[in-house]
Amino acid sequence: MKPLHLADILNQGLADYQQTHKMSVQQKRVCDHIQSCRTGELGYQKWQCDQCGHQTEIGCSCRDRHCPRCQGTTTEDWVDKQSENLLPCSYFHLVFTLPHELNLIAQYNAKPLYQSLFKAVWQTLNKFANNRQHGQLGMTCVLHTWGQNLSQHIHLHCLIPAGSLSTKQQWQSVNKNYLYPVKALSTVFKGKMLAELKAQNVNLNSLNIPQKWCVYAKPCLSHSQQLLSYLARYTRKGVMSESRLVKHTTHSVSFKYKDYRDNNQNKVMTLDTEEFIRRYLQHILPKGLMRVRHYGFLANACRRRKVKLIKAQCKTGKPCTTKPKSDKKMHWPCTECQVGELKLVSILLPSRKLIEPVLTG
Repeated sequence: MKPLHLADILNQGLADYQQTHKMSVQQKRVCDHIQSCRTGELGYQKWQCDQCGHQTEIGCSCRDRHCPRCQGTTTEDWVDKQSENLLPCSYFHLVFTLPHELNLIAQYNAKPLYQSLFKAVWQTLNKFANNRQHGQLGMTCVLHTWGQNLSQHIHLHCLIPAGSLSTKQQWQSVNKNYLYPVKALSTVFKGKMLAELKAQNVNLNSLNIPQKWCVYAKPCLSHSQQLLSYLARYTRKGVMSESRLVKHTTHSVSFKYKDYRDNNQNKVMTLDTEEFIRRYLQHILPKGLMRVRHYGFLANACRRRKVKLIKAQCKTGKPCTTKPKSDKKMHWPCTECQVGELKLVSILLPSRKLIEPVLTG
Protein backbone atom coordinates (compact mmCIF):
# COMPACT_ATOMS: atom_id res chain seq x y z
CA MET A 1 0.00 0.00 0.00
CA LYS A 2 1.39 3.39 -1.01
CA PRO A 3 2.27 5.53 2.04
CA LEU A 4 0.25 8.68 2.60
CA HIS A 5 2.00 12.05 2.53
CA LEU A 6 0.90 15.50 3.59
CA ALA A 7 1.83 16.73 0.12
CA ASP A 8 -0.84 14.45 -1.39
CA ILE A 9 -3.51 16.09 0.80
CA LEU A 10 -2.32 19.59 -0.09
CA ASN A 11 -2.15 18.76 -3.81
CA GLN A 12 -5.75 17.64 -3.81
CA GLY A 13 -7.37 20.05 -1.34
CA LEU A 14 -5.36 23.27 -1.13
CA ALA A 15 -6.92 24.95 -4.20
CA ASP A 16 -10.45 24.54 -2.81
CA TYR A 17 -9.24 25.64 0.63
CA GLN A 18 -7.85 28.91 -0.77
CA GLN A 19 -11.23 29.80 -2.26
CA THR A 20 -12.73 30.17 1.23
CA HIS A 21 -9.70 30.86 3.45
CA LYS A 22 -7.04 33.55 3.39
CA MET A 23 -3.49 32.26 3.71
CA SER A 24 -0.50 34.20 4.97
CA VAL A 25 2.66 34.57 2.87
CA GLN A 26 4.47 32.20 5.22
CA GLN A 27 1.73 29.56 4.97
CA LYS A 28 1.85 29.71 1.17
CA ARG A 29 5.64 29.42 1.21
CA VAL A 30 5.57 26.37 3.49
CA CYS A 31 2.89 24.68 1.37
CA ASP A 32 4.96 25.28 -1.77
CA HIS A 33 7.96 23.67 -0.07
CA ILE A 34 6.04 20.62 1.13
CA GLN A 35 4.39 20.09 -2.25
CA SER A 36 7.74 20.38 -4.05
CA CYS A 37 9.67 18.16 -1.65
CA ARG A 38 11.34 15.20 -3.42
CA THR A 39 9.36 15.77 -6.63
CA GLY A 40 12.27 17.05 -8.72
CA GLU A 41 11.04 20.66 -8.74
CA LEU A 42 13.86 21.54 -6.33
CA GLY A 43 16.45 19.67 -8.34
CA TYR A 44 17.83 16.16 -8.43
CA GLN A 45 20.61 14.22 -6.77
CA LYS A 46 22.43 11.78 -9.03
CA TRP A 47 23.58 8.56 -7.39
CA GLN A 48 25.83 5.92 -8.92
CA CYS A 49 26.58 2.33 -7.90
CA ASP A 50 30.21 1.82 -6.90
CA GLN A 51 30.19 -1.69 -8.44
CA CYS A 52 28.11 -1.81 -11.60
CA GLY A 53 27.94 1.92 -12.40
CA HIS A 54 24.13 2.03 -12.48
CA GLN A 55 22.82 5.59 -12.03
CA THR A 56 19.58 6.90 -10.55
CA GLU A 57 18.14 10.34 -9.84
CA ILE A 58 16.31 11.29 -6.64
CA GLY A 59 14.38 14.52 -6.06
CA CYS A 60 15.92 16.95 -3.58
CA SER A 61 14.17 17.58 -0.26
CA CYS A 62 12.85 21.01 0.75
CA ARG A 63 14.45 21.05 4.22
CA ASP A 64 11.59 23.16 5.55
CA ARG A 65 11.23 22.78 9.33
CA HIS A 66 7.48 22.26 8.89
CA CYS A 67 7.88 19.43 6.37
CA PRO A 68 7.25 16.03 7.99
CA ARG A 69 9.59 14.33 5.50
CA CYS A 70 12.63 16.48 6.28
CA GLN A 71 13.13 16.07 10.03
CA GLY A 72 14.95 12.72 10.33
CA THR A 73 18.51 13.85 9.65
CA THR A 74 17.89 17.15 11.45
CA THR A 75 16.87 15.26 14.57
CA GLU A 76 19.98 13.06 14.45
CA ASP A 77 22.20 16.12 14.04
CA TRP A 78 20.52 17.84 16.98
CA VAL A 79 20.86 14.80 19.25
CA ASP A 80 24.55 14.48 18.40
CA LYS A 81 25.11 18.15 19.20
CA GLN A 82 23.17 18.04 22.46
CA SER A 83 24.96 14.91 23.66
CA GLU A 84 28.04 17.06 24.19
CA ASN A 85 26.10 19.31 26.57
CA LEU A 86 24.31 16.59 28.55
CA LEU A 87 25.11 17.04 32.26
CA PRO A 88 25.57 14.14 34.73
CA CYS A 89 22.50 15.05 36.80
CA SER A 90 18.73 14.67 36.81
CA TYR A 91 16.53 16.95 34.72
CA PHE A 92 13.21 18.63 35.50
CA HIS A 93 10.52 18.74 32.82
CA LEU A 94 8.02 21.59 33.19
CA VAL A 95 5.21 22.47 30.79
CA PHE A 96 3.80 26.02 30.75
CA THR A 97 0.43 26.16 28.95
CA LEU A 98 -1.44 29.24 27.77
CA PRO A 99 -5.20 29.27 28.42
CA HIS A 100 -7.17 28.66 25.25
CA GLU A 101 -8.73 32.11 25.57
CA LEU A 102 -5.45 33.50 24.23
CA ASN A 103 -5.54 31.32 21.10
CA LEU A 104 -7.26 34.14 19.21
CA ILE A 105 -4.12 36.27 19.50
CA ALA A 106 -2.13 33.61 17.62
CA GLN A 107 -4.36 34.12 14.57
CA TYR A 108 -3.46 37.80 14.08
CA ASN A 109 -0.45 38.52 16.32
CA ALA A 110 1.37 35.21 16.65
CA LYS A 111 4.97 36.40 16.90
CA PRO A 112 4.46 38.78 19.87
CA LEU A 113 2.44 36.07 21.63
CA TYR A 114 5.14 33.42 21.25
CA GLN A 115 7.96 35.84 22.11
CA SER A 116 6.07 36.87 25.24
CA LEU A 117 5.63 33.24 26.24
CA PHE A 118 9.38 32.54 26.10
CA LYS A 119 10.18 35.69 28.09
CA ALA A 120 7.47 35.14 30.70
CA VAL A 121 8.53 31.55 31.42
CA TRP A 122 12.21 32.44 31.87
CA GLN A 123 11.32 35.48 34.01
CA THR A 124 9.11 33.27 36.18
CA LEU A 125 11.83 30.69 36.79
CA ASN A 126 14.41 33.42 37.41
CA LYS A 127 12.18 35.04 40.01
CA PHE A 128 11.93 31.81 41.99
CA ALA A 129 15.66 31.13 41.65
CA ASN A 130 16.54 34.63 42.89
CA ASN A 131 14.08 34.49 45.80
CA ARG A 132 15.59 31.20 46.97
CA GLN A 133 19.16 32.28 46.18
CA HIS A 134 19.61 29.30 43.86
CA GLY A 135 21.94 31.10 41.49
CA GLN A 136 21.73 30.74 37.71
CA LEU A 137 19.53 28.02 36.21
CA GLY A 138 19.91 26.48 32.77
CA MET A 139 17.00 25.71 30.45
CA THR A 140 16.31 24.26 27.02
CA CYS A 141 12.75 24.96 25.94
CA VAL A 142 10.66 24.25 22.88
CA LEU A 143 7.43 25.80 21.65
CA HIS A 144 4.52 23.52 20.76
CA THR A 145 1.29 24.99 19.41
CA TRP A 146 -0.71 21.83 18.78
CA GLY A 147 -2.62 19.06 20.49
CA GLN A 148 -2.96 15.47 19.29
CA ASN A 149 -6.06 16.36 17.25
CA LEU A 150 -4.25 19.33 15.63
CA SER A 151 -6.25 21.84 17.67
CA GLN A 152 -4.58 25.01 18.98
CA HIS A 153 -2.82 24.15 22.23
CA ILE A 154 0.04 26.59 22.90
CA HIS A 155 2.57 25.41 25.47
CA LEU A 156 6.27 25.46 26.25
CA HIS A 157 8.22 22.33 27.19
CA CYS A 158 11.12 23.20 29.48
CA LEU A 159 13.99 20.83 30.32
CA ILE A 160 16.05 22.11 33.26
CA PRO A 161 19.15 20.46 34.79
CA ALA A 162 18.71 19.76 38.51
CA GLY A 163 21.23 22.29 39.71
CA SER A 164 22.45 25.87 39.38
CA LEU A 165 25.60 27.97 39.25
CA SER A 166 26.29 30.30 42.18
CA THR A 167 27.67 33.80 41.78
CA LYS A 168 31.10 32.25 42.44
CA GLN A 169 30.51 29.77 39.58
CA GLN A 170 30.06 26.82 41.92
CA TRP A 171 27.69 24.01 40.90
CA GLN A 172 24.82 23.48 43.37
CA SER A 173 22.79 20.29 42.92
CA VAL A 174 19.05 20.21 43.55
CA ASN A 175 18.22 16.95 45.30
CA LYS A 176 14.44 16.75 45.20
CA ASN A 177 11.70 15.52 42.92
CA TYR A 178 10.41 18.96 41.92
CA LEU A 179 11.98 22.30 41.15
CA TYR A 180 9.35 24.75 42.45
CA PRO A 181 5.68 24.36 43.50
CA VAL A 182 3.52 24.37 40.37
CA LYS A 183 0.66 26.39 41.90
CA ALA A 184 3.04 29.19 42.83
CA LEU A 185 4.66 28.98 39.40
CA SER A 186 1.24 29.26 37.73
CA THR A 187 0.39 32.46 39.60
CA VAL A 188 3.67 34.19 38.80
CA PHE A 189 3.60 32.93 35.20
CA LYS A 190 0.17 34.49 34.65
CA GLY A 191 1.34 37.88 35.91
CA LYS A 192 4.54 37.81 33.84
CA MET A 193 2.74 36.71 30.67
CA LEU A 194 0.03 39.37 30.84
CA ALA A 195 2.65 42.04 31.58
CA GLU A 196 4.67 40.96 28.54
CA LEU A 197 1.61 41.03 26.27
CA LYS A 198 0.77 44.56 27.43
CA ALA A 199 4.38 45.60 26.79
CA GLN A 200 3.95 44.24 23.23
CA ASN A 201 0.79 46.39 22.88
CA VAL A 202 -1.43 43.34 22.50
CA ASN A 203 -5.07 44.24 23.18
CA LEU A 204 -6.51 42.00 25.91
CA ASN A 205 -9.69 43.96 26.65
CA SER A 206 -11.98 41.71 24.61
CA LEU A 207 -10.62 38.47 26.10
CA ASN A 208 -11.98 36.67 29.14
CA ILE A 209 -8.76 35.74 30.96
CA PRO A 210 -9.24 32.81 33.37
CA GLN A 211 -8.11 33.08 36.98
CA LYS A 212 -6.16 29.82 37.06
CA TRP A 213 -3.35 29.04 34.64
CA CYS A 214 -1.64 25.70 34.12
CA VAL A 215 1.93 24.70 34.84
CA TYR A 216 2.58 20.95 34.81
CA ALA A 217 5.62 19.22 36.26
CA LYS A 218 6.48 15.83 34.80
CA PRO A 219 8.45 13.24 36.81
CA CYS A 220 12.12 14.06 37.29
CA LEU A 221 14.26 12.56 34.53
CA SER A 222 17.34 10.59 35.53
CA HIS A 223 20.54 11.20 33.62
CA SER A 224 20.84 8.57 30.93
CA GLN A 225 21.23 8.17 27.21
CA GLN A 226 17.43 7.83 26.99
CA LEU A 227 17.25 11.48 28.03
CA LEU A 228 18.60 12.50 24.63
CA SER A 229 15.84 10.60 22.86
CA TYR A 230 13.38 12.28 25.18
CA LEU A 231 14.85 15.67 24.33
CA ALA A 232 14.69 14.95 20.61
CA ARG A 233 11.09 13.76 20.81
CA TYR A 234 9.95 17.00 22.38
CA THR A 235 12.19 19.44 20.55
CA ARG A 236 12.41 18.21 16.97
CA LYS A 237 9.08 16.60 16.16
CA GLY A 238 6.71 18.50 13.90
CA VAL A 239 2.98 19.00 14.02
CA MET A 240 2.19 15.49 12.81
CA SER A 241 4.18 12.47 11.74
CA GLU A 242 2.95 11.11 8.42
CA SER A 243 2.84 7.64 9.99
CA ARG A 244 -0.30 8.84 11.78
CA LEU A 245 -2.18 9.34 8.51
CA VAL A 246 -4.65 6.50 8.01
CA LYS A 247 -6.80 7.38 5.01
CA HIS A 248 -7.29 10.22 2.57
CA THR A 249 -10.25 10.65 0.23
CA THR A 250 -11.42 13.54 -1.91
CA HIS A 251 -13.36 15.07 0.97
CA SER A 252 -11.82 13.75 4.21
CA VAL A 253 -8.64 12.86 6.06
CA SER A 254 -8.37 10.24 8.81
CA PHE A 255 -5.47 10.12 11.24
CA LYS A 256 -4.47 8.41 14.49
CA TYR A 257 -4.25 10.33 17.74
CA LYS A 258 -3.73 9.76 21.43
CA ASP A 259 -6.58 10.58 23.79
CA TYR A 260 -4.95 11.62 27.07
CA ARG A 261 -8.25 11.32 28.94
CA ASP A 262 -8.16 7.52 28.74
CA ASN A 263 -4.54 7.14 27.49
CA ASN A 264 -5.78 5.43 24.33
CA GLN A 265 -3.19 5.84 21.57
CA ASN A 266 -5.14 4.08 18.82
CA LYS A 267 -8.08 6.38 18.27
CA VAL A 268 -8.82 7.63 14.76
CA MET A 269 -10.24 11.05 13.93
CA THR A 270 -11.76 11.94 10.57
CA LEU A 271 -11.93 15.57 9.43
CA ASP A 272 -13.10 17.28 6.27
CA THR A 273 -10.08 17.95 4.09
CA GLU A 274 -10.70 21.69 4.42
CA GLU A 275 -10.77 21.49 8.21
CA PHE A 276 -7.67 19.28 8.31
CA ILE A 277 -5.72 21.80 6.21
CA ARG A 278 -6.99 24.69 8.36
CA ARG A 279 -5.86 22.99 11.56
CA TYR A 280 -2.49 22.10 10.09
CA LEU A 281 -1.75 25.56 8.71
CA GLN A 282 -2.55 27.33 11.97
CA HIS A 283 0.67 25.82 13.38
CA ILE A 284 2.95 27.33 10.72
CA LEU A 285 5.32 29.53 12.71
CA PRO A 286 6.09 33.14 11.76
CA LYS A 287 9.21 33.53 9.66
CA GLY A 288 12.37 33.79 11.74
CA LEU A 289 10.83 32.63 15.01
CA MET A 290 13.16 30.26 16.88
CA ARG A 291 11.14 27.35 18.26
CA VAL A 292 13.97 25.89 20.38
CA ARG A 293 15.84 28.20 22.76
CA HIS A 294 18.47 27.92 25.47
CA TYR A 295 18.73 30.08 28.58
CA GLY A 296 20.94 30.64 31.62
CA PHE A 297 24.13 28.64 31.72
CA LEU A 298 22.89 26.76 28.63
CA ALA A 299 22.60 29.96 26.55
CA ASN A 300 24.49 29.87 23.26
CA ALA A 301 26.91 32.62 24.29
CA CYS A 302 28.29 30.79 27.34
CA ARG A 303 27.16 27.16 27.08
CA ARG A 304 30.44 25.57 26.04
CA ARG A 305 32.44 27.25 28.82
CA LYS A 306 29.90 26.74 31.60
CA VAL A 307 29.03 23.15 30.72
CA LYS A 308 32.73 22.31 30.85
CA LEU A 309 32.97 24.04 34.24
CA ILE A 310 29.95 22.16 35.62
CA LYS A 311 31.16 18.77 34.41
CA ALA A 312 34.52 19.35 36.12
CA GLN A 313 32.74 20.03 39.42
CA CYS A 314 30.17 17.24 39.26
CA LYS A 315 31.10 14.18 41.27
CA THR A 316 29.20 11.08 40.27
CA GLY A 317 29.80 7.42 40.83
CA LYS A 318 29.61 6.69 37.11
CA PRO A 319 30.97 8.61 34.14
CA CYS A 320 28.80 10.70 31.87
CA THR A 321 28.50 8.40 28.87
CA THR A 322 26.95 9.18 25.54
CA LYS A 323 26.41 6.99 22.52
CA PRO A 324 28.68 7.40 19.50
CA LYS A 325 27.59 9.96 16.96
CA SER A 326 25.18 8.56 14.43
CA ASP A 327 26.51 7.82 10.95
CA LYS A 328 25.14 10.47 8.59
CA LYS A 329 26.43 8.75 5.47
CA MET A 330 23.67 7.42 3.25
CA HIS A 331 23.81 3.65 2.72
CA TRP A 332 21.59 2.68 -0.20
CA PRO A 333 22.08 -0.73 -1.85
CA CYS A 334 22.04 -0.87 -5.60
CA THR A 335 18.75 -2.28 -6.94
CA GLU A 336 20.44 -3.49 -10.12
CA CYS A 337 23.39 -5.61 -9.02
CA GLN A 338 22.27 -6.14 -5.41
CA VAL A 339 25.95 -5.97 -4.42
CA GLY A 340 27.18 -2.41 -4.74
CA GLU A 341 26.26 0.73 -2.84
CA LEU A 342 24.92 3.97 -4.29
CA LYS A 343 27.20 7.00 -3.97
CA LEU A 344 26.18 10.64 -4.46
CA VAL A 345 28.08 11.99 -7.48
CA SER A 346 26.36 15.27 -8.38
CA ILE A 347 23.39 17.55 -7.80
CA LEU A 348 21.31 19.06 -10.61
CA LEU A 349 19.63 22.33 -9.61
CA PRO A 350 16.19 23.38 -10.94
CA SER A 351 17.94 25.76 -13.34
CA ARG A 352 19.59 22.61 -14.76
CA LYS A 353 22.92 23.88 -13.44
CA LEU A 354 25.16 20.96 -12.59
CA ILE A 355 27.08 21.13 -9.32
CA GLU A 356 30.53 19.59 -9.42
CA PRO A 357 30.65 16.02 -8.13
CA VAL A 358 30.69 16.05 -4.36
CA LEU A 359 31.63 12.42 -3.92
CA THR A 360 33.25 10.05 -6.37
CA GLY A 361 32.73 6.34 -6.47
